[in-house]
Amino acid sequence: MADKKLIAICQRHGQTTLNAKKSFRGRLDPPLDSKGLSQAEDAADALKNENIKVERVVSSPLLRAVQTADAIAEAYNLPVVQDRGLISWNVGFLGGKLKEDFQELLEYFIENKKSVIPDGESLDDLEQRTYEFFDKELRSDKLTCFVTHNSNIVCLQNQIEGNTSGIPESDEVSVKPGGTMGIYVDDTGKYTVEVLFGKAEAAEFGS
Repeated sequence: MADKKLIAICQRHGQTTLNAKKSFRGRLDPPLDSKGLSQAEDAADALKNENIKVERVVSSPLLRAVQTADAIAEAYNLPVVQDRGLISWNVGFLGGKLKEDFQELLEYFIENKKSVIPDGESLDDLEQRTYEFFDKELRSDKLTCFVTHNSNIVCLQNQIEGNTSGIPESDEVSVKPGGTMGIYVDDTGKYTVEVLFGKAEAAEFGS
């Protein structure tokens, strides 16, 4: 078996009230709730306890991600760099609405990837933006913790695994809020994604 090296970490932000209500988040900007703050601290503790030497923290600019990044950055005495390349799928007018009421409509935009959600963006745009960001960032020689959203994590996971399935903003996700994914490369140059901390489920989109 080829040896593999951890080259990056993808950290999903902690829980917000919209996660708890099973509502679409998109570009709405709620803070972490009390559980989400605990999840962020737990993620930071888990990384430190496993002696993972994070050298850089890069976050989506949305508050829930920045708060999660702050907990990790504080544990490593690092600054947080914000980058819009990590911002979540813009689901436009669906933001804040209950998933159970609008899931069928969302599935239309999944099946028609170039169709733009009113006041939002297309799934194709999200995928392209995420792919371009990580294509550049995974070449960094510093072990970076990227704090982002489930939609972006799933895009990256699909990119690495050559998988095109996924249901954006579903309740089935790659990791629950506060979960941590590791990105590895082996000595043949093959990339893989594994859950480091947090409950793993089928990789499907969310934010």
